[in-house]
Amino acid sequence: MGEGRLFPHEILVEAEVTTAGGDFLVHLKVGSEGKFVCDRCGEEFQRDVRGEVRALFTFDTEKVQGEGNGEIRLLHSSAQEINITQDALDAFLLAVPAKCLCREECLGLCPRCGANLNKKRCSCFGDEVDSRWETLKGLKFEE
Repeated sequence: MGEGRLFPHEILVEAEVTTAGGDFLVHLKVGSEGKFVCDRCGEEFQRDVRGEVRALFTFDTEKVQGEGNGEIRLLHSSAQEINITQDALDAFLLAVPAKCLCREECLGLCPRCGANLNKKRCSCFGDEVDSRWETLKGLKFEE
């Protein structure tokens, strides 16, 4: 699932199927509780992950053709069941945050001493500038 992400509990899937003509509109809701590591401070935290997707399953090949029909699935003419496994997995994976933060206001770690700034203030000076950037102070821009 990715570094710093763990889902120790089952991923629950709720499926609602509505028939429309010979088609089947499937609304999937997926969810589980995940354990994450904050990308800013490195602390572990737990969060619910919830996602959903709608897909139309049809026997009609004409409905599937054309661009932009990513939510339309073609069923084989002899199909007796609908496999929603990939749709449920995709909905869940898209619901997992790309950037995991324990909270939006997370201050992260001090880049100098590594102190977790959510727990304590460090004694590093915030005004010090890396000497490699000093030459940029002399740049003048025309107004």
